[in-house]
Amino acid sequence: MKVKRKLLKVSGVFIIALIFVIGVASIGLAQSGTPKIGFVDVTKIMRDSKAAKSSLAVLQKEIESKRATMKGKSEKLANMEKELKTLKQDSAAWKNKRDDLTKEANDFNRLRGEFDEQLQKKNVELTQKIFADVQQIIQKIAASEKYTIILDKRTALLADDSTDLTDKVIKMYDAQKK
Repeated sequence: MKVKRKLLKVSGVFIIALIFVIGVASIGLAQSGTPKIGFVDVTKIMRDSKAAKSSLAVLQKEIESKRATMKGKSEKLANMEKELKTLKQDSAAWKNKRDDLTKEANDFNRLRGEFDEQLQKKNVELTQKIFADVQQIIQKIAASEKYTIILDKRTALLADDSTDLTDKVIKMYDAQKK
């Protein structure tokens, strides 16, 4: 779920970049004749592109690795807690075990925070890289096919399927990443 939220945030950055392109394209529109407008579905590119899927699969493997590490630490904490319950609360062994458990719990929480931060950073970097690659492909299509404006499909209330360049972008992106 966090990955989807991150993708939505990064796609927001992509939309801002597209708005910038619109501004630049409007200058060209004033100089040229009829505008040629195209649309791409960035979400579909992230979902259906083999290249994006393989990049995200690498991140998913890292997430699973971190989860396994955290699961091991969580099991250790649970075992320590069980041991603590077997001891008498007024004993020195109970106090030592409680202190050890507190220390391990703090380490666990710190490590979880670090892992979350690392994964979030890698996700943002990966998503930005994908969007940068896709944006270059969109620019190539715009230049070669004389598009004045290419927008994210989510910004359009209505768009003819003939103006949808998503599949072309996916094919070019996947071919580029082979």
